[in-house]
Amino acid sequence: MGEVWVTEQGARLSLDHHRLLITKEEAVLAECPLGQVERVMILGNVHITTPAMKRLLTRGIPLVFLGMDGRYYGRLVGQMAPHIALRRQQYLWQGHPPFVLAMAQRMVAGKIRNQHTLLRRQAAQGSEGLEEALEDLELFEARAKRTQTLHSLRGVEGSATARYFAAYRLLFREPWHFERRTRRPPTDAINVLLSLGYTFLTRLAESAVEGVGLDPYAGFLHQDEYNRPSLALDLCEEFRCVIEGLVLHVCHHDVIRPEDFRPGEEGERPLVMEREAIKRYVQAYDERFKRPLKHPRTQEQMPLWRFVHLQAQEVARCLREGQPDYRALVFR
Repeated sequence: MGEVWVTEQGARLSLDHHRLLITKEEAVLAECPLGQVERVMILGNVHITTPAMKRLLTRGIPLVFLGMDGRYYGRLVGQMAPHIALRRQQYLWQGHPPFVLAMAQRMVAGKIRNQHTLLRRQAAQGSEGLEEALEDLELFEARAKRTQTLHSLRGVEGSATARYFAAYRLLFREPWHFERRTRRPPTDAINVLLSLGYTFLTRLAESAVEGVGLDPYAGFLHQDEYNRPSLALDLCEEFRCVIEGLVLHVCHHDVIRPEDFRPGEEGERPLVMEREAIKRYVQAYDERFKRPLKHPRTQEQMPLWRFVHLQAQEVARCLREGQPDYRALVFR
């Protein structure tokens, strides 16, 4: 089951023996066996009982709190897993520049390859004007592998991403408009959808990283910064294409429509997505990450969210072995 999303405003999350119950007034909206729950995502005004909260924390199931606009407020997690030896290795290798660069290079190359794959698939479906971008991304991927410093690698990653989004914008048709990637805050509907999806993805990556015993705040590609989960963000890079593909899907199939957005009022963001549209987007996100796929490396069928957990395990393997031969997740 993975993530359990609670989006109904005024709902109540409680415990019934070994099951989570989501109710509103007298109606049962959903029930989930605790053994199948990896994390609980709460959007907006949702109540949770103390027994349910205690049981989740005891079982190591994090509770993530988001506003209805996708704003991240924080998480409740149980006791830290006793993986001190692994975390010592993480901090040791994080202070070793050649190791950090090698890990970050593989993460960036994987990200660029997945950007290339998304555009290539769209070109195969008839989207035009992508050929030059596909060639450029192949060059950027090769350059990423040859960089000598983390600073230059970040420069290549930034240039590749700018080139990618210049092509990505061509994939939208009327009535949608997308010019460029903007954030903090996002200023148009496509950017709102991207930012919201990335927020969900980051919380998933945080849980995956902590689940294998790593510190989500000590990364390789992303710099250390107060309250920034750098390693979780590193892990997200290979999976951003999933969110970008999801945004294309919800826009092209009228799951989300331009009229689902309104200008923000005082104290809000410039553009706000309506609550019912957020629920539809969450449902589409949840379905996408629970969809069984064949893992490109193991060839096993598993839900997409498990891919993220396997990549966290891959980082842990590199740290234990002291070998920065990270195998990025590359979609085909």
